Formats: sequence, C-alpha cells, structure tokens
Amino acid sequence: MYSIDDLKTFVIIAETGGVTTGARRLGISPATASHRLAKLEAALQLTLFLRNSRVLRLTDEGQVFFERVQPILADLSQAERDAGSGAAALSGHLRVTMSPWILSRFIMPALPDFQQRHPKLTFEFLTVDRYVSLVAEGQDCAIRVGQLQDSSLVARKLSENDRIICCSPDFAAQHGPFDYAQDLEEAPWVSLPWQRRIPVKDSMGRRRDLTTPSSVLVSNSDMLTDGAVKGLGLAIKSRLAVRDELNDGRLIEVAADCLWEPSAPIWFVFSPETRAGQKTKLFGDLAMQAFNALRPGGKTGS
Repeated sequence: MYSIDDLKTFVIIAETGGVTTGARRLGISPATASHRLAKLEAALQLTLFLRNSRVLRLTDEGQVFFERVQPILADLSQAERDAGSGAAALSGHLRVTMSPWILSRFIMPALPDFQQRHPKLTFEFLTVDRYVSLVAEGQDCAIRVGQLQDSSLVARKLSENDRIICCSPDFAAQHGPFDYAQDLEEAPWVSLPWQRRIPVKDSMGRRRDLTTPSSVLVSNSDMLTDGAVKGLGLAIKSRLAVRDELNDGRLIEVAADCLWEPSAPIWFVFSPETRAGQKTKLFGDLAMQAFNALRPGGKTGS
C-alpha cells in the first residue's frame, strides 16, 4: 500500500526531473525519495519512470498517472491551506529566493513585525545574484529584478526600478569623466559574473556590447556595492539598491543614459502550480508593503 507522501514524492520528482532535486525540495534524503518511489511502483505494478545514468523521464503510464494525481494533490494542499487560513497565525515553511540587496534592504527590516504575527511560519532565503528555477531548486516564490523571462510564472510588480552606472566621487575624479560609452572602456570595474559584457549606447545612439575590464569580480551584489563605495571601480547597480549611498554622496551616477536597457522592475513571482497558498500570498503582501514603506512617494507597485 502507498501513502500520500509517496504520491507527493512521485509528483515532485516528475516536476523537478530528478530524485536528488526532488528530495532536496521535499527536505528528505535521496534514498528516502527512491524508497517511496519504489514502493509506489510496486503497489501500482507499474514502471513510472525510465531510468539511465543521465536522465529520468516518465513512461507513458507514468505520464498518465502524473496528469491525474498532480491536480488532486494540488487541490488537497489548497484545501489544507484554506482550512487553516481562518486562524490568525500561519504556520509552515516558505522557501524564497532573491538578490542579497533585496533581502538586506527591504525584506529584513519588515520581517520582525511579520514574524510577530506569524511566529510558527519559518523562512529559508536563497540569496543569489543569478536566475533560479523555482521548480528545479525547490523554491516557493521569488523576488526578481529586470524583465521577466519565464511567462509561465504568476507575476506581481512590486516597484519600478532602473539600473545605473555608479562609482565613488574619488574614483570619478581620478578616472573620469564618464560622459560616453567609450569613456567606460579603460576604467576598472567591479562586476558580477553576468556583467562582463553589457549592452550600451554609442555616441550615435546605436547599441554596442561593452566588455568591462573587471579589476574585481564578485558573486554578491552587496559586495559589489561595497567595492564601488571603496573606490575599486565602476559598477552597474539597481538604483533602489544604492539609494542610500546616492543620497549621502558615497556613490554618484555617471554615464547617464549610456545603458541600452536600464529598466529593471522588481517582481514577486510564483509558479501557478503552487495554487498561491496563503503563505505565498501573504509574503507577496509583505514584499509590496516593504517596497512601499522604504520608497518615497507612496505606492510603487500594482
């Protein structure tokens, strides 16, 4: 006989495409996930997956079973959330991914009050400056910066935002001026890995790709800000990420209007397969309130 946990494990493995990634999302060991899957296949007397050393994919019977079971489990999970949503406090675990600067500057300041209202709700934040697949990496939702690439996600705009080129005043005095794209080619940069080549406008307004001569390469956007403030080089930053540094003069904007696509809105996103549980919805509300509260001028998103 199989259990609900066996069915959930099967669905997650099918969604993530692997036993290891599925086990990580469920918070169990790969051995436990494999055992649950084997138990389910034995009870059904079906082979649900074709396995080899490099790929795991559903059989025809497994695909039919998945299409029947997935919506049933989703409805069951939603019913459980709805049954508990009448209580004043939520409980459970929420996995959220975002850039480090969003967590430190917007979410963390708003989190204490939220946790006081929901002390049984726990969080796991994956803070990275790269694209994270919600399904593959077991995340419930995300806060993303820039133009959205995945149209299958449900998205809620939290704020308008743009990217700028900035540096410390001392660095600008030593290496500037930076009025045009060609002025940026010789100066040192502090960069994230994906910023080694950036699209800019030339003096005629045409697009060209600029290779940034990075003297310092970092993998964390907060460290990128710190490096720019310390005069290590030019940096591309979200304006919201360096709002305080611009206001107090530690950073200045240079080469205004040189970036080809400066618009970088802030989005709260989640997969429609989650059915937007109460925890996910309320975290989206928290994120919206955080951006509204920390930006002047009132409402920022929709």
